[in-house]
Amino acid sequence: MALGIALMVNWAVLHLFGQKSAARAEHSLVGIILLMMYVAILGEKTDNPFRTIGFFALAVIPCYLGTVFADLDITLLGIGGHRNPLFHSSLSWWILWVCVREKKAFWRILVIGYGVGLASHLWWDVLYYGDVRWLPGGVLDRMWLGAHGLLCLTIPGTGVLSSRAAGVRDGG
Repeated sequence: MALGIALMVNWAVLHLFGQKSAARAEHSLVGIILLMMYVAILGEKTDNPFRTIGFFALAVIPCYLGTVFADLDITLLGIGGHRNPLFHSSLSWWILWVCVREKKAFWRILVIGYGVGLASHLWWDVLYYGDVRWLPGGVLDRMWLGAHGLLCLTIPGTGVLSSRAAGVRDGG
């Protein structure tokens, strides 16, 4: 059932943004599945399922944008600059997090959704591509992508997958 929901949400998001690329569909589906897993873990930490559903609803579009961001290097640098370490890293997530960490929960949820999407993109690249420009060898490249994917899910000062940091309990 969850996979069916993920497929329907993925179709709707791809349709909303006019995406027809198979690679884009793969990245966004992986992002939505990871977001669903994140929300399921978050749901176990809160006593209000409506907040969990609200978190998912707010985070799904930023999650999609996170799955897209890493490939923005193609548009800006050309195909020869694809998998640039600046774009295929957690740098953009950390910059966004620094900007919203003291803001209301709404903004933090958007950035967390973006981080989940970016993490899914980086982890998908670990499995299927693994090449990061200017890094030697497949092992180091994959370690870079995997570690930065993990960093996208780490909320500073609160630990990984913290409902408190997402504003789920503080209503903030």
